[in-house]
Amino acid sequence: MKTANRISYTFGINISKIRSRLKIISTLAITLQIGPVLADCTFTGVSGINFGQYSALDIAANNTGVGSISISCQGVGPQRVIGLSTGQSNNFDARIMTSGANQINYNLYTNSARTLIWGDGNGASKSISVSDSVLTTLNIFGQIPANQDASVGQYSDSIIVTIDF
Repeated sequence: MKTANRISYTFGINISKIRSRLKIISTLAITLQIGPVLADCTFTGVSGINFGQYSALDIAANNTGVGSISISCQGVGPQRVIGLSTGQSNNFDARIMTSGANQINYNLYTNSARTLIWGDGNGASKSISVSDSVLTTLNIFGQIPANQDASVGQYSDSIIVTIDF
């Protein structure tokens, strides 16, 4: 949760009264607070992606991996932007899962056609914006390209999901 930006500024106002050669000066403190309305978002559910088994002999990409993210946001605030990290590859265009020293390419997408790479909006990646809402569930569509000569093993990657608001 982001905290509101607050700016406090105190300044003096001098009030002068002249009465029989006496001058009375008083300082009045005025405080101003500027900040956005607080909004609060939390993850209410995250479903990981399991591609099942992969065969290097398959001629079609493995599109069986689908996961989801559920978020709950309260309060009025700016649009919420949901982004995914690159994982261990440090590259949105070519994410990798590893099994020891072995690796296999895969990627995550915002759409079921698997044409829009889900990232943080940098490069060719896209992030997803959602408006104020109580509960939003977003699907994550995974794909492992065909024809990868991968060694036998259990492959994995870790992705960080962020909500910016």
